[in-house]
Amino acid sequence: MCSESDFLIKTYVSSSLPSNDDLVHSAKLKEVNEISDMEWDPQVIESELPVMVMFTAGWCGWYCPAMTDILEELDTKFTNRFKFYTLDIDDEEAISTRYHIQGVPTNIIFKGGDEVARVDGYYPDKVRELVDQYV
Repeated sequence: MCSESDFLIKTYVSSSLPSNDDLVHSAKLKEVNEISDMEWDPQVIESELPVMVMFTAGWCGWYCPAMTDILEELDTKFTNRFKFYTLDIDDEEAISTRYHIQGVPTNIIFKGGDEVARVDGYYPDKVRELVDQYV
């Protein structure tokens, strides 16, 4: 039923189709926003949605960028149901001190303005589990 020319036709048609590059770019994960002291209360404390803040630092090794990738994945998955932010402990020392941040990454979940859960260190499975729990 198939002839040799079928292969050539399929090859020509597939090579003349637009690439999937546009699809890959449109499916890119959302970037998690960095939050500042001025935005803290309206975005975190007063949020109607649960919020996860990852406390990070520019000097953090591979753990923080890897955890940021996890948060971007979760942010995409839980759009309009959960908010995700990062906060640089060197830029926002007052908030870091208020929440007794001892190391990075530290992820804190806030619900109704209160801290309800915390993960100190790089534990992506625990972070995912807590987001599922508090969504």
